[in-house]
Amino acid sequence: MKSLSIASLVCVALATAAAAQSQGEGTGEESLRQLQALSDGFAAVAAQVTPGVVSIVTEQTVTAQRSFRGTPWEFFGMPDSPSREQRREGQGSGVIVHYEGDSYIITNYHVVRKANKISVELTDERHFEAEVVGTDSLSDLAVLRIDEDELSSVPWGRSEDLRVGEWVLAIGNPFGWEHSISTGIVSAKGRRRFGENYGSFIQTDAAINPGNSGGALVNLRGELVGINTAIISRSGGYEGIGFAIPVDMARDVLRQLVEYGEVKRGLLGVVITDLDDVTAEALGMRNTRGVFVRSVGEDGPAEEAGVEQGDVILAVDGNPTRSTTALRSLIGASPPDTKVTLRLLRDRKEKEIVVELGELTEEVLTSARRSDPGEVSGGSLGLRLQELTPELARRLRYDEGTGVVVVAVRQGSRAFRRGFRQMDIILEINNEPLQSIDDFERILDELESGTAVMFLVRGRRETRFISLRLP
Repeated sequence: MKSLSIASLVCVALATAAAAQSQGEGTGEESLRQLQALSDGFAAVAAQVTPGVVSIVTEQTVTAQRSFRGTPWEFFGMPDSPSREQRREGQGSGVIVHYEGDSYIITNYHVVRKANKISVELTDERHFEAEVVGTDSLSDLAVLRIDEDELSSVPWGRSEDLRVGEWVLAIGNPFGWEHSISTGIVSAKGRRRFGENYGSFIQTDAAINPGNSGGALVNLRGELVGINTAIISRSGGYEGIGFAIPVDMARDVLRQLVEYGEVKRGLLGVVITDLDDVTAEALGMRNTRGVFVRSVGEDGPAEEAGVEQGDVILAVDGNPTRSTTALRSLIGASPPDTKVTLRLLRDRKEKEIVVELGELTEEVLTSARRSDPGEVSGGSLGLRLQELTPELARRLRYDEGTGVVVVAVRQGSRAFRRGFRQMDIILEINNEPLQSIDDFERILDELESGTAVMFLVRGRRETRFISLRLP
């Protein structure tokens, strides 16, 4: 009842203000009273939710070595310094929720990834060491637990019920400033994720900064509707575009991590891409609402059911698949062995096929990475990478044999603005040579968000340095 009265207070304030303005009474004391009622509504939401949001500090041990390659000291034969271990701290946020009578903390996987120690601070300044219940890299979510029974929690909401334009509050610990609150609206729903991540994003203009990751996005009823996760920014800080993981997905991930220790996802067994207007026209379509099947995995569920290369997937169980994000979300939310009905477009005619889904495993993902380069790394930077094979090296007239090839750069992305171009070869990151995409991912994984990074890149005409700040 309390959360309902908060939302009602804000709505009544807006309605009263509109009525007063229409009657010419929106000045003086009446205007102040209406504004105060609106302010009280936001303050009530903040007071209700803040105790359920925690500050997270992580410790990680990394091996560091100073290299003089590419510097004037290399000319004088200066040897690299010996490797040594360093302790690195990270910060983030988390949300306390109740599930089946127990309290858990939801945060982002990237907040606790590779952490040796995780500390949680509550609003009453009590500190606890957290235990990891489970993690899921494909949703970028992790579930923690602390040894304390009496915990304030944030009530579950429904992200499916969110409307574009609806007010929301973001609560977290940006730049280490505990329990900071910002307000905004839902700017969009169903935004595509980065890289291999499953699901979609809620876009908001509520201020989200480094340290907000894992914090709460709540509606005016004080209900959790999203887990704040990422921003798009040229500076590394807030620029009006933030993203949160929908709570409907977060709740399902938590359920599976608590019950099974892992998240089980269905597998269709196709390589897909979004339709562009030219492809749609060539296929006889009037719009780009569908997902194009680039290839079908051998002996996979889709091939066994009769899905063919060049098909367009229009819907799954009657739910439209207007983008790869929508299709991946629907299949990823379905358990293995589930039978789903695909509505396809083939030879300009629609048909339906029933597919029994397989299971998405790490082995399947590894195999997919090898067979299809895809946007498996650097997705948040706007890069699509591929291993440097002998064939590619020959085509690019590159004799050194090491590095990672940029097969595509997203227009307008961070990497594009800094000068990365298609068919560039990334040779080094921070003076460390690259042998594979695994090296690329490992080096960037060890760096914090907002870190300035130097890339040595071989282009078609010259080898150059490109500096870039990590998102």
